[in-house]
Amino acid sequence: MEGFAKFMASPAGIAIFAVVAFAVLVLILALNYRFFAKALLDFLFGVIFVIVLSPLFAVCAVIVKRRAGRVLDEEWVVGKGGKPVKVHVFAPFEREGRPGYISRSALMYLPLLFGVLCGRLSIVGPVPLSLADGTLLSEEFEPRFAVRPGIISPAANAYAVRPSYEEMFAADCEYEKRRSLFFDIRAFVAVALRTVRGEKGKFLELGRGGYGAELLADGKITGQQLADAKSLGEQSLGDFMRSSNRVG
Repeated sequence: MEGFAKFMASPAGIAIFAVVAFAVLVLILALNYRFFAKALLDFLFGVIFVIVLSPLFAVCAVIVKRRAGRVLDEEWVVGKGGKPVKVHVFAPFEREGRPGYISRSALMYLPLLFGVLCGRLSIVGPVPLSLADGTLLSEEFEPRFAVRPGIISPAANAYAVRPSYEEMFAADCEYEKRRSLFFDIRAFVAVALRTVRGEKGKFLELGRGGYGAELLADGKITGQQLADAKSLGEQSLGDFMRSSNRVG
């Protein structure tokens, strides 16, 4: 026993103990990922990302304020359970007749991290859809709303290039069934590597263009149907606000 105690006090013993403790911690998080670990890790990493990226936030905020006259725009998207949730992005602006770099890049969505801190979004999860786009989804894709929307799409694990909306929705539904700690780690690493390499997939911008706009451009819906979807989205937001403000 004395020899074992001396070994554990040695650098090798401490290293082994640290490795075993880390492995046990990872195992506990993985086994409880669907229950509480995902929300806990989302918050912790959200705090880390906000702190690390705070200089970038500050620079972007100053530029956007000068160009757009305001820093943030609020958006209502379809959250977990199909309920509307409010998130923020940097206000769009134009420069020399075209969207500014921040407005046409993933930098525009950096404020979504505050949605993670508020528990409305996840780091990894189905791309947030506008309320209007949410009304256009077919029933087969509704399982994607069983989890919180995220900044990084699970489709990053399934496709090497940017998928279509339908392919992305199918990946979202599969994610609802298979989500795990290691799945999310793979998705995060995949997007990080592709972003660093400058690949054209732009998975951080995946699904941001608007599902309804794409359906209209492809001739799959009419302008009236898109207008009806926007009206339904506004109605769902109104119903949600009224129910939230109801007393008793």
